[in-house]
Amino acid sequence: MKKKLISLLMTAAMVGSMMSGIVASASEETEAATEAASEAAGESTGGGTSDSLEDVSEPVTLSLMVTTRPSTDAKDFYLDLLPELVHERFPNITIEVEQLPTDQYKQTVRLRFASGEGPDLFTWWAQKQAEDLVMAEYVRDLSDFSLLDKFDSTITEAYTFDGKVYGLPLGTSFLTTWYNKDMFAEVGYDTYPTNWDEFIDVCQKLKDAGYTPITCGDNSSFVIQFAMYQIGASEIYAENPDFDDQLYTGETSFTDQCWVDTVTKLQYLYDNGYVVEDSLGLSQDQSRQLFIDGEAAMIFDGSFGYTQLMNQGAADFERGMFCVPSNAEGEDFVWNWTSANALFTSNLSDDLHQQACDLVMQYWFDEASPLFEAWVENTTDIIAFEGVSDSRDMINEYLERYQDYQSVENLNNAWPEGVSDEMCSRFQEVITGDATPEDVCQAMQDKFEELAG
Repeated sequence: MKKKLISLLMTAAMVGSMMSGIVASASEETEAATEAASEAAGESTGGGTSDSLEDVSEPVTLSLMVTTRPSTDAKDFYLDLLPELVHERFPNITIEVEQLPTDQYKQTVRLRFASGEGPDLFTWWAQKQAEDLVMAEYVRDLSDFSLLDKFDSTITEAYTFDGKVYGLPLGTSFLTTWYNKDMFAEVGYDTYPTNWDEFIDVCQKLKDAGYTPITCGDNSSFVIQFAMYQIGASEIYAENPDFDDQLYTGETSFTDQCWVDTVTKLQYLYDNGYVVEDSLGLSQDQSRQLFIDGEAAMIFDGSFGYTQLMNQGAADFERGMFCVPSNAEGEDFVWNWTSANALFTSNLSDDLHQQACDLVMQYWFDEASPLFEAWVENTTDIIAFEGVSDSRDMINEYLERYQDYQSVENLNNAWPEGVSDEMCSRFQEVITGDATPEDVCQAMQDKFEELAG
């Protein structure tokens, strides 16, 4: 699947859908959702509302794999609530959860499937990032799942291959730059920058005022994507929205000037002292802590970091979000908006484990179930499920602010898995002075040709 730009209509429809849940009455919403779920359940295998579902005939333990969860005093949905609520409803089903850092997670899941022991349930990324798992027949076709039509079809498409749906979308997200509004105001910025010159200007003013403009946890190499894709959105796709499609025809290349300029702009932030010292010694969690403690004015992250980045730290300040505007003044701006992870199930599991997975999914996505309620209340994603609205004002304001601008999905959704890893590891060498932007782009192109050829 090729990455598609998210049109104005789709973005506006998403915002409208989220806002419609606010104006609908709770009783009408629940009644309609329950009737729809009941009707759908009666037509599909594994159907039935949560009240009518029967437990599996014998004890079974399901393995669930997720990326590392942030530390918190509250119960985590995947680590705590999901296993507890499923076992409470189905005493024969036990869920054992394993969490791994993102870089290690991808490799481990693939290795386990290759050895014939993949997880029964796991979360995964969209489009090209999932294609190899689908093509290897490691994951199940979920096209007949009884509640599939409750998910936003435009999001479900990101997990559709050859007309079959393999993942249940857990929502959407966007990459963004969180910022300290108080620090910005101190240096004369009462709002967010709208072009590259303004962005550099606020960075310099913050530095001159004695603040660290940006914190990055570059020891967790995947976070390098958060800045790179925000910069690349306008730098690459404003002029050529078909850039990634053309990678496969040879019309474009990662060595093209637009990509060199993207990497160069990110390098500029490091070379000019706008990024925290020794960023390669900081993890993502440590970098987030610096931001909430008021030790840095900005952090490249995403809507998925909402819970952690809104925590109270050592400093009390007002937060805001903006997408890095790599465009020149008066030129087109493009922002990131993408499918979040989806829930996948293993095609290698035996019949009993697959039956148990079906029960878990049916219970999870039945609006009348406690598990559904816990998911809605605790997810960090922007849920793309019929009748569900997002209650976070900052999220809704952000989506409304940018809805009239062109948007692009996270860039790596269109690339073979491995290209983004190459980009991140090579850019770490740029940070240390051992590589150039041209080296990064050439390495990406070489990896792309190796994997796509």
